Amino acid sequence: MREQSAGYGMFGHGYTYSGHPVPAAVALETLKIYEERNLVQRVRDLAPRFSKAFRELEEHPMIGTSRSLGLIGAVELVRDKKKKEFFDPSQKIGAHLVAQAQQHGLILRTLPGDIIACCPPLIISESEMDEMFSRFKKAIDETANHFLN
Repeated sequence: MREQSAGYGMFGHGYTYSGHPVPAAVALETLKIYEERNLVQRVRDLAPRFSKAFRELEEHPMIGTSRSLGLIGAVELVRDKKKKEFFDPSQKIGAHLVAQAQQHGLILRTLPGDIIACCPPLIISESEMDEMFSRFKKAIDETANHFLN
């Protein structure tokens, strides 16, 4: 790589997904680890628990809907569940909830439309998942107390 880089005048490494040998090697090693640790089956085993926890979040008055697939999930925040009324985007409710979650040591992602996404690592344990949802619920409650009361 050094010799070829000298010929081009640069180390050409900016081709993340276009067949560059370094990320291709990393991808192959990643697939090997997935296989060795049986991560696909692990996700299949954990997915029902994860999905159930997301459905339980729908009981909260601030959660309009939830959805999940495997270990990827999201909730949609609403001002009024019965009327399906959303918050004014200028209030940045999603960003507030994500900040509250971070205060509890949980990293979430806000998406457009006050949707909050959660994608834990594939190696998460059941007890860690329970703790994750406990922290998620605290952040939802604190956000609701701030904006709905």
